[in-house]
Amino acid sequence: MNGLILKDLYNLKNNGKSIIFVIVVFSFVFFSQNNIGFLTGYTILLASMLVINTMSYDNIAKWDKYALTMPVTRKGVVFSKYMVSIISSLIGAAIAVGLCFAQGIYRHNLDVIEILTVTGVVLAMGFLFISFMLPIVYKFGVEKSRIFIFIIFIIPFAVIIVGKSKFAKLKLSPLAIQYMNVILQYLPIILLLIAILVMVVSYSISVKVYSNKDM
Repeated sequence: MNGLILKDLYNLKNNGKSIIFVIVVFSFVFFSQNNIGFLTGYTILLASMLVINTMSYDNIAKWDKYALTMPVTRKGVVFSKYMVSIISSLIGAAIAVGLCFAQGIYRHNLDVIEILTVTGVVLAMGFLFISFMLPIVYKFGVEKSRIFIFIIFIIPFAVIIVGKSKFAKLKLSPLAIQYMNVILQYLPIILLLIAILVMVVSYSISVKVYSNKDM
């Protein structure tokens, strides 16, 4: 199991320079704006997508056929992909937090609570992205799933943009605002718990799909 995870992490290491370059480029944009959500969202969701790259590498190398000749189960192969996606997402979250702290210190407006709240929400979105995407990739393959990847990747940003504009137009009473603040305070925890539950269901679906798949 550990070997499968390490194999994927080593493969991702080869893409490290290009990923760091992209993050650096967007960091310059990020530092010029007072918006911690932009780079946090991009970094974490980009990191969560990296597991798709490992599946593409496996497909090119015909890895699945070889892996199943070893003492590993299909369930173990699927589990390793979910673990890699979680690890990469957490690394992305750590990088995002570091950049947000640097930006806050640079602009003299560091808000630790806001940074952790936004990071928690986006991390939950990353887990949900993984949960929806992996069963589709196992079902249709990486190439045929690219359109789904694009749509699922865009949806969170669309929801945030539309939701933010709609929320700004609402006229809330002081009591409603108070309740809203309480909800927002616990929103990252709630979303993360929901995302974990969805991921468990997603894992079960992926195992079933992969188990019925001919190699």
